[in-house]
Amino acid sequence: MRSVFSSLAVILSMACLNAQAESWRGVHVMAWGPAGGDEGLPVLKRAINDVLVPLGVNTIVYEVGYNFEFESHPDMRFDKAMSKAGARDLAQFCRERKIRLIPQFNCLGHQSWVKGAMIFPLMAKHPEFEEVPDFSEEKRAMTLKNWCPLHPDVYPIVNDLLDELIDTFGSDAIHVGMDEVLVFASPKCPRCAGKDPAELFAHAVNGLHKHLVGERKLTMMMWGDRLLDKSDPNSGDGWEASDKGTAPAIDMIPKDIVICDWHYSLQEDYPWVRLFQEKGFRVWPSSWKNSEAALAFLKCAYRAPSEKMMGYLATSWVIRSGDFAQALLGEGEPEALKDRAQPAADSAKACLRWMQENAK
Repeated sequence: MRSVFSSLAVILSMACLNAQAESWRGVHVMAWGPAGGDEGLPVLKRAINDVLVPLGVNTIVYEVGYNFEFESHPDMRFDKAMSKAGARDLAQFCRERKIRLIPQFNCLGHQSWVKGAMIFPLMAKHPEFEEVPDFSEEKRAMTLKNWCPLHPDVYPIVNDLLDELIDTFGSDAIHVGMDEVLVFASPKCPRCAGKDPAELFAHAVNGLHKHLVGERKLTMMMWGDRLLDKSDPNSGDGWEASDKGTAPAIDMIPKDIVICDWHYSLQEDYPWVRLFQEKGFRVWPSSWKNSEAALAFLKCAYRAPSEKMMGYLATSWVIRSGDFAQALLGEGEPEALKDRAQPAADSAKACLRWMQENAK
């Protein structure tokens, strides 16, 4: 009898899935790093045309960050910056293939990389913006930096940068990151000390929402890990959930934000994808390079999909976008691609094929 009910549940879930509007079949690509600027665009465009389009991809989240030829604040560029002409060309290339290109700019967190060894332009030019942790200097140097959510001078600059990306790419949505933010309510911060971390996180989210959704009329997307409680036994590995007291912010932010719920480890269940829907958010399940875990998460997400289940997003986390594109194409040096690019490409293909077979 149990097998009968299980089969019926699968049939009903697939019927619900196929009744929805076309699902978002997405790939997240990083546009910066050693192959920054426009260097990675030719091979990326080949991978889009020859691999991603046949796999049904209709959305690309393009993590631009500071790898952009900003004019409003030229000092916010990486040394090797993507040109505006390159951005417009890629956007047009995607439009011609019915792909929605969504720029990403990491807000609040990830203002440094490689455990603090590389400080990004905003924090490098304005060290006063940092939420200074109550750590030893040695530990501070190894911690990803984030800006103070209450610093009044941060958001005028950030909003200018976001506006430039939006206008250049001609996008109707933007991804603001917000993942893996590690320092909240530091005793060393004159603005945040003693305050509720969840309220501080919600303040940052709501300020961005006011500008991007309220004023620019865009769809706002963000990663969901800081809205999940690490103390829950189902929270997953690594930084998939927060131990910083930010999880209650899930009830303090607008429900029209699209939550990219990322989980990379293999689990029996992924309850968070249901939680976000129950809270009223649209959810975009996101996975990475472990194909077994990615497929398990994707299938779990679609056991009982609601109209708030948006589709699937494959992440790459390959700093050189050309490497990920080569892995998708079956090109490049296997030794250079084996740790991230190739498994990420293989996992993305497996999940996108599953979507082709099971989703509208």
